[in-house]
Amino acid sequence: MKMRIWMLAAVVIFSGASLFGASFTVGGSVKQPLNLSTESLAGFRAVRVQQNEILRDGSYRGSWHFDGVPLRTLLETALVEKEDSGFAKGIDLAVVVRSRDGLEVAFSWGEIFYRNSADVIIATSAVPIRPRHKSDATERYAEQFDRKIGFPKLVAAADDYADRSIENVVSIEVVNLRPGVGSKKMEKPFAPSFSVTGAGARGAVIDTLAGLPRLELRSAHMGEGSGYNGFHDYAGAPLHSVLEKAGVASRLSDIFLFSAPDGYRAALSHGEIFLQPGGRDLLIADTEDGKLLDWGGRFAFIPAGDLMSDRDVKALEKIEAIDLRRRPHLSLIGIGSGDTDLVTVEALTAIGRADLLICTPDIRKRFAKYLGDKPVLLDFYEFLPPKLARKHADLSGEKLLEKMQETWRGIADTIRAEIARGKTVALLDYGDPTVWGATEYLRETLDPGEYEIVPGLSSFNVASALLERHTGCRGAMLLADGKGVLENQSLFREAARSGATLSVFLGRKDLNQLSEFFGAAYPADAPAAVVFEAGYSGLEKVVRTDVRGFRGAVEEEKEKDLFLLFLGPCLEAGAKPHRH
Repeated sequence: MKMRIWMLAAVVIFSGASLFGASFTVGGSVKQPLNLSTESLAGFRAVRVQQNEILRDGSYRGSWHFDGVPLRTLLETALVEKEDSGFAKGIDLAVVVRSRDGLEVAFSWGEIFYRNSADVIIATSAVPIRPRHKSDATERYAEQFDRKIGFPKLVAAADDYADRSIENVVSIEVVNLRPGVGSKKMEKPFAPSFSVTGAGARGAVIDTLAGLPRLELRSAHMGEGSGYNGFHDYAGAPLHSVLEKAGVASRLSDIFLFSAPDGYRAALSHGEIFLQPGGRDLLIADTEDGKLLDWGGRFAFIPAGDLMSDRDVKALEKIEAIDLRRRPHLSLIGIGSGDTDLVTVEALTAIGRADLLICTPDIRKRFAKYLGDKPVLLDFYEFLPPKLARKHADLSGEKLLEKMQETWRGIADTIRAEIARGKTVALLDYGDPTVWGATEYLRETLDPGEYEIVPGLSSFNVASALLERHTGCRGAMLLADGKGVLENQSLFREAARSGATLSVFLGRKDLNQLSEFFGAAYPADAPAAVVFEAGYSGLEKVVRTDVRGFRGAVEEEKEKDLFLLFLGPCLEAGAKPHRH
């Protein structure tokens, strides 16, 4: 079950964005992944913000008026959601924005949804704010106002420093920092101290704020659920000072997670703490209204600048710095069987993380709206056994196998080299990559730790739906390729005897032998079906036949490769599940 965090009455989906210049994706913990371009953003209401692009190192990139769409609007359109773990609030979510150059910056849910929406935008155009008078200083920076800005550009307008305002954005990913971790009811959660970990922290356990600078501030309590509950005066130590004492040295991709013993938690970004003026009003409190905290622990985290108080964390027990930088890797992604609407949300998110693609021209063309302008490293289907056998027609047997393995090892080394350069590589395969996919040959040359598998919808799933039968009515189903059937004949004779449903992939090469074998294993009138081009709308076809007729059904069709053969009594109309 999933909990939807935000919902719009109307959802705008843009297809074919890659046809209109630079594109980027919105994915991760969302219900509706998006692929957008700078041009398609014109369909959203735009805002204008000013940013003086001064970086923390003192460099200056000009002052600009930027026009664009609030990041909050895009996240609302994508329908952000999180696993229902018993902690439904979105305040422990993070958003990671990546650029074409591999830069990554993190934002917290709270700074996007508990601040003014124009504070963070995806800009599509800019107008320089040029000085009206000439001086040595204006001449020194004149070229900055003529530089080419890479759009789409992230603009963090509330930051004092523009380090998070990265250009050429390629992906926006919503990250659930604690998937599956809920909260628990506690009558009186209490923590006598709190720990600080991550980002170089020395694992400090803090049980007193003595010796740290003191900060006093007033905070209005405004809850999303409880509404306005008045003011409270807090005193304690600035969060800056606490993190400095703990030895924290964070970066732009870091998120800080503040949590209590009952599982209540809230996230803040590095930018909120170190780049924004409001970072000075982030407080680790030990008193409330002049009294030492006792209810809810000795310490509380108070982000006084929030428009809502939901990120207040009482009984503070832990502060964790979490590095959200992407680790370069290889993803083997199943894109589903046939039409692009059969691709999964998980696959789209993984594609959004990729820098380089391995795919066929067909996939590149049909999935263009999701792939944008990501470069293609190679087409792995050009290196499958049939193609390599034709290319090396002078070889056979062991010599040919050695050549194939040498080729696959070379491809694996090419991928490793790209990963070493900091690139994430995505190999896009039809159907599910674990069900007779092209990736099996590459996986033979890789260690399991070198890749991740993103499952896809197999043609078996689509074909089973097209059959409109209870294919598992006898409680057993077997999947095989033609060679597998012929090499395990005793197994499949027993399957025929028991009435299990059999589905055969890749049967054209062995069609004659399969016809003979099944003709002997099944009664001649045992039901069979052949499903052609499962998943390709307008081309799908189901031929219902029997054991003696399936060979002819395949031979009569123009399509000789994309078909699945089904056999067994469960294919009969009205077949009932065995449990009934």
